[in-house]
Amino acid sequence: MTTAEIRELEASAAEASQLLSALANERRLLILCHIAGEEMSVGEIQSLLGIGQSALSQHLAVLREQGLVATRRVSQTIYYRLASPEAQRIIETLADIYCPPAGKSGRKGKRT
Repeated sequence: MTTAEIRELEASAAEASQLLSALANERRLLILCHIAGEEMSVGEIQSLLGIGQSALSQHLAVLREQGLVATRRVSQTIYYRLASPEAQRIIETLADIYCPPAGKSGRKGKRT
């Protein structure tokens, strides 16, 4: 491996580490799962997660800082959507492993 290839690999590893760090929090992961398929308002996300406005705002701020979500404002309402193709792929992969289709129980990746 050349020096340039090693530096590129290191840069990619740092970028992946930042993404995985944002996804490593259960609440942030749930937020991304909910908005992966559709745009949602802050109120809708808060209702689904059952957490306070302050905590939700902090999680959304981390996701915005990482470039994982985008926003749209309509009057007083802010809508969030997944903005990162990399995060979208990871969320889809996690859903395939951990979210069984309706009517099936268990996880494909379940450890014993």
